[in-house]
Parts: sequence; structure tokens; C-alpha cells
Amino acid sequence: MLHSISTRLVVLVFVSMTAPAAAAADPAPIAWRTDYNTARKEATEKGLPLFVVVGTEECFYCRKLESNTLKDSAIASQIGGNFVHLKIDANREPTLARALKVQVYPTLVLAGSDGKIHNFIEGYLEADRLGEHMKRAIAATTTTDWMARDFNEASKAIGVGDYPRAVSLLKGLIREAGEKPVGIKAKDVLDGIEKQAAGRLTRSKELEEKGYTPEAMDTLADLMKIYAGTQAASDAASLMAGIADKPETREKQRARLARDVLALAKEELRTGRFYDSLQHCEQLTLAFADRPESKEAASIALEIKNNPDRLAVACEQMNEKTAAMYLALAESWTKKNQDKEAAACLEKVMKLSPSSKHAELAQVQLKKIQGRTPATATGFQKP
Repeated sequence: MLHSISTRLVVLVFVSMTAPAAAAADPAPIAWRTDYNTARKEATEKGLPLFVVVGTEECFYCRKLESNTLKDSAIASQIGGNFVHLKIDANREPTLARALKVQVYPTLVLAGSDGKIHNFIEGYLEADRLGEHMKRAIAATTTTDWMARDFNEASKAIGVGDYPRAVSLLKGLIREAGEKPVGIKAKDVLDGIEKQAAGRLTRSKELEEKGYTPEAMDTLADLMKIYAGTQAASDAASLMAGIADKPETREKQRARLARDVLALAKEELRTGRFYDSLQHCEQLTLAFADRPESKEAASIALEIKNNPDRLAVACEQMNEKTAAMYLALAESWTKKNQDKEAAACLEKVMKLSPSSKHAELAQVQLKKIQGRTPATATGFQKP
């Protein structure tokens, strides 16, 4: 009898020890949302992507997906922590199912917080395959730390009126973030800056048409300085050159333009933008060789070139600009599926400007190219 009691005690102890472990292994049930509009609003407020399951109660593979794939602990954790999750019964909401163009049950829709669809998966699939789809959706919709930092820095720059820095940061975000929410926000902000700059360009044209040439030139010069990097600033440079070429104002405006460019070269020298200063000095010596500003520009250029420290900085600044151009060229090659040419450009970026943000971006893009494999068709099971 003592042996039987002892045996029962051992069994009870074993059960009590193993039961919590077994319970802990089961993932917490997912609290599925069922209203599409509410889920969209929540995704926007939280900045999270959407995970939508569309199926029917009588669908065999829908039930299999729920009992197997969606019960996987890693998948359930991903859904619960990184997505706003929504389940739609196509029989109860046929209009919504048609709007999503669902033809096969189950269908999984992975979308950004803005509702843009990033992945449309028809049929049943195992947990490991779904996990890969989810990782890609998160990567395509999530704002990385450096993107958030650059957007905040751009906002601060706008707040203090440093539009050239803001434009540079925003263009970088638009190029790298693409259709991510932060990329879309960056484009909206940049469009606002472009509109401000375009307004000044329109004002300068009006002044020129009314005969107020000096005032028009002043407005253009301010536009080029304050909104450097915008399309309007580029157009302003062309317009300024056109005004300066008019016979009746050519010499007078050439004098004003030479003074403005010289002032810009001096300011760039003062603020350590030595490469830009050298470029403007060269512009003065070539285009205004007959004016006294040309001699002063030559003196500034000599001052930079005779100082190894300053010249080294100018070289680095030149490399950064060249690296940015090669990044753009690599992107252009990539769009044409010319991976070899794109890779060569990215390697040049890392050599030209190592330990820079350009080099980091180039390294990321190069790894994508090197790890890219040809797309293959994958099957799925239909109910």
C-alpha cells in the first residue's frame, strides 16, 4: 500500500511540474479584430502594418490555416506584436472581400498602415513560409531608426530655416524609404518647401517683367541661397543667367552677379564648405575674368589649396557629392535590372566615401544585389 501511495505521489508531482511547462508552450490566443475601418484606424494611429485573413466558416483550408499555421508560437507572436490583425468572413462581408479582389480562400493580405497592399497570399501555407512573408512586410512598412532620425533632423532644420539641409535629408529619405510612411511624409514636406521656393521664383519673374531688374536679381539670389537643392533654385540660376545676358543690363547685372557669387564663396569659406567655395571661385575666374571679383576669388582658391587641412576637407566633400551621384546611378541601373553595373557603382561609393552614410546605404544595397536570386513560381492549395 505504501508503494502504491508513493507511486501516486510521484505521478502527481510529475504532472504538477510538467503542466505549467506545457501550458507555457501554447501561444496566447490572438484577439482578432473584425471591423475593417476600426482596424485601419488603429494601424494608422500605431504605425503598424495590417495582417488580414479572409476566409469562410465552411472552408477546409481556412480551418487548417487557423489550427496549424496561425497557432504556431512564432507566427502568433509576430501577429500579436507587429501587426494589427483582422479576420474577415467573406460570406458575411462579401462587398469587402470583392473590394480586396479575393478569389481564393483563405487569402492573407499584408498591408501598410496606410492601407497599401504589400503582399497578397492565396491559399494555405506553412508557418515558415508565412514567417518570411511577414518579415518582408514588416521591412517594407517599418521606419528604421536612421529614417526616423533623419526625418526629425529635417523637421528641426525647417524650424530654424535651414532649408538646404532639410532638402538634402528629405531627398535621401524619399530615395531610400520609397513608399514607406516616412518616405511619403518626406515627399509631402519636400513638396511644401518646393512650393515656397516656387512662389519666390514667380515673384522674381514678376519683378523682371515690370522692369525692376535689380530687385528681381536680389530675389533670385536669395532663392538660390535659402532654398538650395530645390528645383526652383535651379530654375532661378538659369533665369539669373538669362537676365544677366540682356544687352541693356548685362554689365550692370554681371557686376551684381559677380559680387553675389563672391559673397557666397566667402560664406562657404567661413563655414568650412571648401569644395563649394572652390567651385564658385572657379566660376568667377572663368566667367568674370575681367572683373575685380575674379582676382579675389583666385586669392580665396589659393588660400584653400595652400592649406592641406582645408584641401583635405574639400576632397572629402567632393567625394561625398560624387558618392551621392554614384548612388543615384546605381539606383538607375537597378531599375533597368543591370545588377553588375549597379554593383560597380556601389563599390565606388564605398571607396570614395568610407565610414559615411552613403557607404552604409551602398553596402546595404550591394548585399541585396549579391543575395538576390531569380524569382520562382510557388504553388498554393485551393479550398
